[in-house]
Amino acid sequence: MVQKRNLSEAKVVTAAAKLVDEQGGDALSFSRVAAELAVKPQALYAYFSSKETLKVAVIVHFLDGITAAISQALIGISGERALEEYGHMLRRLLLAQPEQARLAFGGINYRHQEVAIHHLQQLIDILEALIQPYTSTATMTRHRARLFRAMVFGFVQTELWGLFQYGEIPADESFEYGLQRLINQLTTIEK
Repeated sequence: MVQKRNLSEAKVVTAAAKLVDEQGGDALSFSRVAAELAVKPQALYAYFSSKETLKVAVIVHFLDGITAAISQALIGISGERALEEYGHMLRRLLLAQPEQARLAFGGINYRHQEVAIHHLQQLIDILEALIQPYTSTATMTRHRARLFRAMVFGFVQTELWGLFQYGEIPADESFEYGLQRLINQLTTIEK
């Protein structure tokens, strides 16, 4: 039980993220988060003006966690090995918290959420920095980064839908195959 005077924005976001993990993004509400914290729903308005602002805060927290973990994992590595690590880490982190991943990549329109897009951009910037040595223009770097993200996010989404569970080939094997082919293509220096 959290007493009102001990309540903080971080505690509210943590409780909301836990709720999303356990019950999905559709379950996110002030009343449910307040119940988790043993406070009245009105107490949450001191930190968040609406359910939408709370949802964005949960997404930002999730994105920041992914960005920090990937940044840490990339220390001391570069080139193709860094791209492999980025892809593997991103997949693992998304699959580790599937409900938050669904919320972050299907629960909001980033065009209308400047705060969230800024945090997502930090994750994208890391990838673009890894790809940039293999391209001659910023446009080509962005194209290749989008292709990489589309592969990883598309693969994870397909996994979360359960579409790989009945195949004869393990999803890990297919992911590795796709990631290696993609990295080979992305690291071919354009002429």
